[in-house]
Amino acid sequence: MKPSKSLLMVFLLPILMIVLPAVLLLIIALQVSQEESLQNHQLQSNDLDTLVQMATFDRQLGDLHQRMTDVLSRVEDINLNAMQRYAEYGVINQELTQISNNIDRLATSPLIFDLSQESADALQRVFHQYRSFISMANEAATLNQGEPSFYLQEAQHHFTTFNLFSQQIFEELTLRASARHRESYSALTNTRASILWIGLGLFALLISAALFAAWRINRRLVTVGDAILALSDSRQPLPDLQRVERLSRKHTGPLQRIAVALLSLRDTEQKRRHAERQVHQLAYYDSLTGLPNWRLMKEHLQHSLETNSQTNTYGALAYVDVDEFKRINDSIGHQAGDELLKQMAERLQNLGQQAATIGRLNGDEFAIIIDGLDSDKLKAAEKAELFASQVAHALTQPYCLDGHYQFLNVSQGLVLFKGIDDSVDSLFQYANSAVHFAKRAGQNSIRFYDPAVQAQLESRTELERDLRLAIENKEFVLVYQIQVDSQGSAIGAEALIRWQHATRGFVSPGAFIPLAEETGLIVPIGNWVLHAACEQLVAWQADEHTKDLVLAVNVSAKQFQQPTFVDDVAHALEISGASPHKLKLELTESTVIGKIDDIIARMHQLKALGISFAMDDFGTGYSSLQYLKRLPLDQIKIDQSFVRDLHHDADDMAIVETIIAMGRSLGLNVIAEGVETMEHWKCLNDHQCHAYQGYYFCKPVAAAEMASYCLAPPPTLT
Repeated sequence: MKPSKSLLMVFLLPILMIVLPAVLLLIIALQVSQEESLQNHQLQSNDLDTLVQMATFDRQLGDLHQRMTDVLSRVEDINLNAMQRYAEYGVINQELTQISNNIDRLATSPLIFDLSQESADALQRVFHQYRSFISMANEAATLNQGEPSFYLQEAQHHFTTFNLFSQQIFEELTLRASARHRESYSALTNTRASILWIGLGLFALLISAALFAAWRINRRLVTVGDAILALSDSRQPLPDLQRVERLSRKHTGPLQRIAVALLSLRDTEQKRRHAERQVHQLAYYDSLTGLPNWRLMKEHLQHSLETNSQTNTYGALAYVDVDEFKRINDSIGHQAGDELLKQMAERLQNLGQQAATIGRLNGDEFAIIIDGLDSDKLKAAEKAELFASQVAHALTQPYCLDGHYQFLNVSQGLVLFKGIDDSVDSLFQYANSAVHFAKRAGQNSIRFYDPAVQAQLESRTELERDLRLAIENKEFVLVYQIQVDSQGSAIGAEALIRWQHATRGFVSPGAFIPLAEETGLIVPIGNWVLHAACEQLVAWQADEHTKDLVLAVNVSAKQFQQPTFVDDVAHALEISGASPHKLKLELTESTVIGKIDDIIARMHQLKALGISFAMDDFGTGYSSLQYLKRLPLDQIKIDQSFVRDLHHDADDMAIVETIIAMGRSLGLNVIAEGVETMEHWKCLNDHQCHAYQGYYFCKPVAAAEMASYCLAPPPTLT
């Protein structure tokens, strides 16, 4: 049987449970009623026949008695011979026998028997007595053995008795027949009523059974229907389907197949939802921290714009960036860096700001959306700044990683929003520009977006574009600032880069070098400087006055940390033919922060080529002192910030003296930059500084002008 037909039988079962038994009961009731009616009709017919026979019997017996009396009373008057009389009497005797048989049958009829067995016996007895006297009268008349009148009188007496008794019985039979008819009708009525009540009871029982079956079926169908509805609504959690599981265990046939199909559908839907959640998690959430990612944060911000527009309140977007996270990540390892980001995410989530949505954009950058600050812009800004301060406080607390404490600083950019006219992309851009200027302002700084800031950002974007074009078009040039010894004689120079912009003219390194550092363009720029410096060394080696000059080249931390840096330097020396002993690489303190063993190994590789090293801007950092004795340095350079007020500031003088003494103790050459006056030179010379660089001796000039300075007599220290 097909499942559809089986299900049809399930739906028709309650109807069949009522209709089929009801039809069967109706047929049985009709048969019983018909049999009762037939019995009642038969009873009435038999009683009526008995009454008719009784009435006919009285009439026949009366006629026979009259004819018998006439015959016997006229026996002498009628000239009949013996044979004729015998024949006549024989006929009468036959009629008496027939009447006797009728009386016997009448006596055994149900009506008389029901009336009284004694009445039937008495009726037979009186008739037989009457017949006896009739027979004796007949014999007497026939055989001439006596007077038949005597016997005839006795027969008349018994006939009268029989007639009276017969009439009495007839009346009683009539009454009894009427009673029997009423009793039969009453029994028939009672039987029909019983059948009706029994039918109604059975019908009620069938309806109850059908209703129970329908309830059971309906319950199962409702269970199936509820399961289907629950499985079809993807917004609701999946049901446990315990009832469906019981259906699959306790039933067979279509219900079991439906239950098994629903359970299979639930498992499939569970797998689908799990896969959908995984896809949604990957699409909208950060895999490392579990926070909303850039895509979901944009949707949240769009929703916040609509919400704050309806409530007429300001919201804020905070852009959080970790300062120098790459340096921290490189020093502790990427795995520990990931753990640090996880702890940062936990701290942001534990701030307790209910109206804040926190997400991770990428790397070490987080975004926070704050709704419903205030309807007043100034108060909203104050609340946003207070929240940013809480963020800074939470994120700058010590982090414990593998038993070691790490510290970090964050910069935050804030932008307020209120209406739906604001663009989501623009708000993120504004917040990013604000955090950019927060970084410039110093560690743990907080800055609000300002149109002027945006103008600077656009200018920076334009400058970055031009800087990339400058690398392609080779718009850079090198200038050189002379370095002298204590006698004022030229011993070398520092190569300084200048950008010769097509429309802006010469662009200061302070304007584009930080941008190149941030964008990574410092690597190709540094490679160009390295090749140009080597070519300049070759040109100086051809001149008697410049062949002994040592050229110092600044190397950025990103350039030095390139895996191919040693090979790049060797390649530049090889293709130019420059002497590696005339090349000096100046490193900043940030260059040697991180994996110190790798840095030292790389420096030794370069030292093996004949290259010397100088530590630039010495004293401005905080980590180089502990590594100073391990680094293969040749020279340390006193930063010009300590030289500028040297002869006026006792603290600067103490620092300079300490650096010179430290260099002497470690066997390092010491050079001071920023020497702009005779007083600077004299003071440094008095403390036995080895070399000097600054405007007092020479401004940064082109290579040709640099050669002329070498031809000029050195200045005199007075």
